[in-house]
Order: sequence, then C-alpha cells, then structure tokens
Amino acid sequence: MAQRFPLTLTQLSYFAACAKALNMTAASQELHVAQSAVSTAVAQLERSLGATLFIRQHSKGLILTAAGESLLRDTQRLFGMLSETIDTIQADRDDLTGQITIASFHTLTPFLIPPLLHRLRERHPNLAVSVREGDYEQNLADLRGGRAEVAITYALSNADGVAQEVVGHAAPHAVLSTDHPLASRASVSLAELSSEPFVLLDLPDSNDYFLSLLAAAGVSPEVRYRTKNYEAVRSFVAMGLGFSILNQRPRTAATYAGNSIATVELSGDVRGLDVTIATLAQVEQTARSKAVKQALVDLLAEDGAATTE
Repeated sequence: MAQRFPLTLTQLSYFAACAKALNMTAASQELHVAQSAVSTAVAQLERSLGATLFIRQHSKGLILTAAGESLLRDTQRLFGMLSETIDTIQADRDDLTGQITIASFHTLTPFLIPPLLHRLRERHPNLAVSVREGDYEQNLADLRGGRAEVAITYALSNADGVAQEVVGHAAPHAVLSTDHPLASRASVSLAELSSEPFVLLDLPDSNDYFLSLLAAAGVSPEVRYRTKNYEAVRSFVAMGLGFSILNQRPRTAATYAGNSIATVELSGDVRGLDVTIATLAQVEQTARSKAVKQALVDLLAEDGAATTE
C-alpha cells in the first residue's frame, strides 16, 4: 500500500519560502503566486500537522516556532535529497541549470566573489547565481534559514549543524603608511607597534579576532579609530592615523584617499584564518553547490600558485 502523507511538496515549498523571507508578502512575490495562496497553503500545512509553524506579527512579518524550525531543517534536507536525485538523473546533460545563492563574508566578497562568478559563468552559463553579503553570524543565519545554499566565510567558530570545509588560508599582515619608519621592513612584530594607535576593522567576530592577536603578543592597543569598512581602514592608515592588521591583500597599494599603504609581514606565531565553504551538515550537497566549491578551490589554487611564482 502506498504511503500517504498529510502534506504536499507545494505546501512545503511555500512554507520554506516564508521561512526564508519571514514575510508572506515577500514569499508570494518570490514564488510569483498570490499571497492568499501562500497563506492558505501554510495554514493547511499547520492544520495537517497539528502545530503552529509561525508566529504572525501584524505588520512585522513572521517568527519561526520551534516546530517550524524543526520542519525547516527537515524540509531543507528533503529538498537537498530531491535536488541531488534530479541532478543524478540529469547527469548526462552538459550543463547545470537552476539557481543557487551564495552567502559571502563582507571582506571576502570583493576578492573572491567576482572571479568566482566569472568562472561559474564560463563553466555553467545556465546556472543563475546570487550573492548575500554579511558578517559571520549573518552567513550562518542565511544558511540555516534557507536563504543561501553555501557560504564562503572564515572559520571563526564551530557552528552547530554547519559543515565547514577549509579551502584556503589567509595570514594576517601589518598595514602601515608608506612613510612609517618600519614600512620598508620585510617583517615586523606586533610588539614593535605596541605604542602606536590602532585602526580596527570593527566587524562582529572579526574585531575579536584582531584584538586577540594583539593580546596574544602582549599588546594592549590604543584603538584610535573603528570602522566597518575595509577600504576605510586602509585609507586611515595611509593618512598616517595609525596601523592596522588585515588578512586579505589587494593587488594595489593605493587607497581611496589617494595615498598608499605598505604591507609588512608579521613575525612570530600569529594566528591566521582559514577560508571555508560552509553548508548545512545534514543536507545533501547538490551538484550546484559542488560546482561552486570546485570553482572556488580551483580559483584559490591558481591564485596561490601565482603569488608564489
């Protein structure tokens, strides 16, 4: 006897869209269906399951309940398995189709995402790719909320339910103005900069990382300026307003302010950051997510080879 379920894939699709947007109007627009159809499907799903999946806030959107979060995890797992099955059946096709959304860490975006998108367009021209930028916690939230299928970020913590595969490494370096007395050095220790004002890239988790490097070197910095903008940090430093520590390295020393900065290696045992591609641990990776990972791995391998030649 065939197994019967008290729900449909359409109801789950509408539910997942609502969980992604946390707003029924936005979900209906994304699905290109009437809001009443979305609302009815979710209500029918709740009645069938005998559970409330969302807390409706008048004019403020939706909040997932514990039951809703549980169903979302299983729905993502189910959709992942279905996508993988479809990809396997269609494996004889020459190219990937469909859509994938990548969550990207703010400061990695300008360095990795443009060349990655270019490579994906060359390899899979029928694959539609969109990007959501954010800090580390936002990257994880986008994964867990179904707003992104993969995240390109730093390994800043062990995140529950998230699988992080290391694809690269970013060593920290000192950023100095070109007229700084130590700018011509091959390397410098953080202790040598201890008396200088510090310009902090003040992003969540990133700020803790940079300050922890200074603390490990026995330095209690005078944080003179804070900014969430990567290029602003470089401009502050270029104008002689302090030194900073960064991990990503632009191919140009010029800053938006017009002056240039000097990049100096840090001596001693200074902890770098692993670059990872993250996915939900219990969700089967689709051919699309595997294609993104492979393109990123190839890109970083070629970039690493180029910098050592």
